[in-house]
Amino acid sequence: MKDPYEVLNMTEDSDFAALESRYNELKQKYGEERFLPGEQGAEGARKLTELEDAWRIIVDKKRVKDDEEKYGTGYGYIEQLIKEKKYDDAQARLDAMGFRDAEWHYYQALLFYKREWMNDSYTHLKEAVRLAPDNAKYKDTLDKMVQQMANSKTPPENLGNPNNQGMQGSVGGNCLSNCCTALCCMECLTMPFRCCGG
Repeated sequence: MKDPYEVLNMTEDSDFAALESRYNELKQKYGEERFLPGEQGAEGARKLTELEDAWRIIVDKKRVKDDEEKYGTGYGYIEQLIKEKKYDDAQARLDAMGFRDAEWHYYQALLFYKREWMNDSYTHLKEAVRLAPDNAKYKDTLDKMVQQMANSKTPPENLGNPNNQGMQGSVGGNCLSNCCTALCCMECLTMPFRCCGG
């Protein structure tokens, strides 16, 4: 595909308002041309489709740039996307990273946790701990997840609910019978920088 800015006969440095004005101008032009007879109409329809594809890319780039200016780049940006429940956007940013360090695995685990994909989350937390064995936050989060997963009666969405049967004490000591432990686990996984010494 052609460079999206070339489709508009503009450059990436162009002001967004000027790009939008040019897009609207070409959209009207090609929209009318597509109703012409024969090859002219076919060419108008092709150019209109090309224009719409280009504009979608330009708008997406602007959105990413605006978000990065607002939240910063890297993991801070990914954390914000997760907090806003923009899970697909957060996953796309993680996938685009060319490296897989301990912090990458931690945020992948956090994202999987928010999607309630517990086994995948656990796998990535284990890898984060393996890559950074001295990181107390990763180790503590993994310990809490192991406790959570050991309690098959308590689904993730019910953690911290004192009326849930899986939260109540039992002979032999359910590992999540203490409500405070459950709440700490949820806090640790949903607010990664406010717990575990982080």
